[in-house]
Amino acid sequence: MGVVFLARELRLERRVAIKLLLPAKAVDPIARERFLVEARTAAQLTHPNIVPIFAVDELSDVVFFAMAYIEGQTLGQRVRERGPLPPKEAARLLRDVGWALAHAHERGVVHRDVKPDNILLDAATGRALVSDFGIARVGAGGGMTGPREVVGTAEFMSPEQASGLGVDARSDLYSLGVVGYYALSGQLPFAAGDSYEMMARHIAVPPRPLASVAPGVPRRLARIIDRCLLKEPAARFTSGAHLADAVRLAVAVPVGPPIALRAFLVESRHLSAPALVYGALLGLAVPLLVMQLVTSADLGPRLVAAGFIIWLFALPSVLMLVRVRRLCAAGFDRDDLTDALSAELARHREELAFLYGDGPSRLERLLRRLAYAGVCIAATAVATGLRAPGLASSSVPLAACGIAAGVALLAAVMARARTEHRTDPKRERRLRFWGGPLGGWLFRFAGLGLARAPAPTAAQADRPSPDMVVGAVAEEDGKGR
Repeated sequence: MGVVFLARELRLERRVAIKLLLPAKAVDPIARERFLVEARTAAQLTHPNIVPIFAVDELSDVVFFAMAYIEGQTLGQRVRERGPLPPKEAARLLRDVGWALAHAHERGVVHRDVKPDNILLDAATGRALVSDFGIARVGAGGGMTGPREVVGTAEFMSPEQASGLGVDARSDLYSLGVVGYYALSGQLPFAAGDSYEMMARHIAVPPRPLASVAPGVPRRLARIIDRCLLKEPAARFTSGAHLADAVRLAVAVPVGPPIALRAFLVESRHLSAPALVYGALLGLAVPLLVMQLVTSADLGPRLVAAGFIIWLFALPSVLMLVRVRRLCAAGFDRDDLTDALSAELARHREELAFLYGDGPSRLERLLRRLAYAGVCIAATAVATGLRAPGLASSSVPLAACGIAAGVALLAAVMARARTEHRTDPKRERRLRFWGGPLGGWLFRFAGLGLARAPAPTAAQADRPSPDMVVGAVAEEDGKGR
């Protein structure tokens, strides 16, 4: 459409970029009017990721518009000079352009020429800005492109655009998918000898999945690019905002506690089963050892029994102190652990509430009623047998009592199991333990003689804190408004 000059605006003493309509097109009334009308439309777009247009004018045979000068380079120059972008940098670029396109689409403007050389990278801020916005716009009754007329760059055209059909926001998202493919892999999804062959491939040939070309790209991000390149517009994202949200989630760092706390929680879950077995053995061994300690007349067996008792209680205590001391050495205290346990419990309760509801299910209530009814029947049978000794020798009350007691026991066990499955009492008990006096004493003893390390900083931690993640998301979302 034109050629771009770097100029200086005399009144405001600033550098600007001036795009001049090519002289051969400036004498064409249709091309001239299209340039002016659609440039004025693009000038109404105000967004942090769109290059602002300051003025649109014509002087005799000169038709031009002035826009902001962005210090930096285009995405095309960046990839040609330094190769593919890292996934995180490419994801940020896709979000920026997705927000810009969403802003334009909401105002009836379809770019139709989204390509790396129309995406500027601001050297100062790292932002991606879309330029030449709306120059070849086709809108509902607003564009000036003739029927079956193809305008754009063949390498980045959507199938419907290459076919000369009507285009909408999803056409730009296809082009953005080609841009993302190029930015992440350094190559285009299709290779062709000329523009006609290239457009034919966009219309009829499925592209190779990005993961097969750039295996280092995160799987979810590669799938987003592949979805943008689907032939049917209805199968793509419906808006640039939805695309930007999907990209953000694809590369988002999961929010969670730091590695030391996560390792402590994982180790606790791994030790839960051995702890139950050890507790059962302890319940059997300690009474026997205490009996040996009390009843034995000789000092030797009593000392052996006392030593075993001390060892049985000291072993889990020492192991627990070692674990807590390792956590303290990493710079965390009991409050950090209880906060992590509370967050884990709250998250798991949300999951359980989604699966089983907030309260007891119908099955739980039925099992409880069966348990109560069985207990009542068994108690009634026993009371009847006591008050009527003649019936006690009969097998009927005994059978009724046994059946009722069995039903009550089975229903109670099933109801308890169902309740525990829904409420997660293990995590509740773990939180009460570490939040209670025993947990406090363990942390105090584990911290004796230990120089507490400072809490990990944001640069040292492998996971950002929730506040940092929320702030970053809010800042990114603010760019899209």
